[in-house]
Amino acid sequence: MPGENLSRMGAAKVCLIADRHGNQVIEKCPVSDVEYGFYTRAAKPLSDVVESPRLLHADSHRRSLMLEYVPHKISQDEIAGDEILRRLARLHDYPADPTWIYHTHTWTVSALEKSLSLLELPIRAERQIRCFQQAGSVLFSRECLISGDTNAGNWGRRENGEAILFDWERFGTGSPAIDLAPLVKGMGSRQGIFQLAERYCFFATHLVAGRLAREIALAKAWIVTEVVLLLHERKNSDFNLYLSWYREHLPDWLDESISLL
Repeated sequence: MPGENLSRMGAAKVCLIADRHGNQVIEKCPVSDVEYGFYTRAAKPLSDVVESPRLLHADSHRRSLMLEYVPHKISQDEIAGDEILRRLARLHDYPADPTWIYHTHTWTVSALEKSLSLLELPIRAERQIRCFQQAGSVLFSRECLISGDTNAGNWGRRENGEAILFDWERFGTGSPAIDLAPLVKGMGSRQGIFQLAERYCFFATHLVAGRLAREIALAKAWIVTEVVLLLHERKNSDFNLYLSWYREHLPDWLDESISLL
């Protein structure tokens, strides 16, 4: 619907509007410094690596971006395919430019504890996810470029079939696992995580699949904290839905996945 806010978790308002020529475009405002910097500085150099929507206009005073509208969605199954893995491997292998602006990814004890107070998980599950947090620093010590938010809702296809990744407000550096974790449906099984790691390592041959699988599991657990706190802080209407889902699925997942540590 024209004028509808398409953003689900982001802080900026995202609207589908018509430009002066009557073409459909996306207006996003106000965007973070990270996302504004991505589209005005990094998007063009990275266009041969991973495609993002074309920047049509940027207004530094309003912190607004006018972007190409990418009409076709990509399914959860498609984002776990080789086409997407190949593109992400290229992004992760691209040297980080120190002049670009990056989102800082962290998993602090205070953030974890705040999310646990909201989740109200069983004591055993709380103890297990604390073990994940204690091992989680490996996710943030690498200097690989990452999108930081590769969930299926942030992918689309142009009319010519090209896969496009948008929503770059979490653009930063870290482990490739941060971008790979959302490609696994739900929390994912131990076997499914290993299989994704092995397929990714076909394109990123310098990585070891077993170690990467461990980092994907860590990223899965970290994303729980990120999502819960983000939805809570922004008073998102989906907050209780996510809480219920995590309460149902996290304890069994943690029981299965703790051995990866």
